[in-house]
Amino acid sequence: MALGKMEGAGRKFVIDVPLRLQRLIGVIGLIAIVAAPAFLLLLLLPARLVPPVLSILSFVIACLVAMYALFIQAHRDAQGSAIWNIACVFTFTWIVAGMMSNPKHVLDWFENLSMAP
Repeated sequence: MALGKMEGAGRKFVIDVPLRLQRLIGVIGLIAIVAAPAFLLLLLLPARLVPPVLSILSFVIACLVAMYALFIQAHRDAQGSAIWNIACVFTFTWIVAGMMSNPKHVLDWFENLSMAP
């Protein structure tokens, strides 16, 4: 019995990371997941159109991720809390970007598009 315990103790190759650091890495990962579409939109669109488009895009991504999380939860009997966290972050981004955006910019952009030859 004691020999088995000694052998098991020598085979441990797991790096013990404090829980605070793991949470920090998780938060940084969630921020990176949300910042990537915002940065891409900033490169592709004029700056005044980024908040409304980011709001719509975040809503669509949040819906898709939530449907995927429901599918995973129903078929695998797993909680999938990381997937739900991603859906929550995109929902929060949708709400904040929607409150910060001005729909007048989008309407002006569509009006300019219709006037172009």
